[in-house]
Amino acid sequence: MKNIIIPILLVVIALIAGFFFYRPLSTIISETTTTLEIITTTSTTEQTTTTTIQQISKLIKWTKENGIRTSGVSSSTIIKDNEYWMYYTWDGIELATSTDGLNFANKQNVIKNGPIGSEQEMVTNPTVFKLSDDRYRMIYEGSKLAEDETGKFYQTDRKLYSAVSVDGKMWEKEEGVRFWDYGDGKPGEIFTSVPDVIKLPDGRLRMYYTRGATSATALSSDEGLTWTKETNLNFNRKVAIDLDVIQLDDGSYKIFFTTFAGDFGIGEQWVMSASSVDGINFVVDEGKLIEPSTSGGLITDPDVIKIDNGYRMYYGEFRKGEVESNIMSAFSSG
Repeated sequence: MKNIIIPILLVVIALIAGFFFYRPLSTIISETTTTLEIITTTSTTEQTTTTTIQQISKLIKWTKENGIRTSGVSSSTIIKDNEYWMYYTWDGIELATSTDGLNFANKQNVIKNGPIGSEQEMVTNPTVFKLSDDRYRMIYEGSKLAEDETGKFYQTDRKLYSAVSVDGKMWEKEEGVRFWDYGDGKPGEIFTSVPDVIKLPDGRLRMYYTRGATSATALSSDEGLTWTKETNLNFNRKVAIDLDVIQLDDGSYKIFFTTFAGDFGIGEQWVMSASSVDGINFVVDEGKLIEPSTSGGLITDPDVIKIDNGYRMYYGEFRKGEVESNIMSAFSSG
């Protein structure tokens, strides 16, 4: 969970710290709904157009899988060499691998937290994608740490940086800032968090990112070295963050995000979804896809990948009263 003031204990943790054909299933999460809303977003006006339609959406029934995948939060998972390679936030940015998508091992740190004054004192929230020369690029969040009057530490000046790798294990940071944007909260606050990158049919990259309580997109024509803001997104909710996007076989886009009933940080946090033909204007699905296992808990950072027999979603969970998060998973047949 990335846009709250971080208790000192979480900072300490952060700084020091499948697919078998059978599926261990526990709870059916959501039923199909047909009442949806189209939210039309433009970059030149604050107005939106809302139209109620009837449509059956895809990927809205998910079943939680038993067990914990790993300690951590905010994963970006790719399939490489017939294995699941999961990059996630824990002690900086770490990598764990799995042959079945459920049991992860071979954990190692790949991007370390930077020294004080580096502007990357805390590195979090990776997204990894393959380049045209078969290397990999990681876009990740780097931030400063500040202390408030009560002694609590929090992240500030949240910008996006990058690293490249030939093998996915050894990463070299690239110079400079890849992208930053102002947040939707206090004036002048830099808040660019939780990137997710998808390749468009014309070869450009589109990045989805969080600006505080809301989200936006940016475009790149040079494989992620430079980015230009595209538009702010509208999901007709006060909070729509932690976006993860996939393209379905029919060419449409499915986006997963987390939200609250009202304002950020009040009550439980859960996963919702929306559909789009262009990746910008979305049809919001009703209902909760993934809810907390305990009352008052928080679900964060969906990370969805296609597998042989359906789709798997990794997500972070903070149980109520606990300060450490775990990465869990759920399955959908589509």
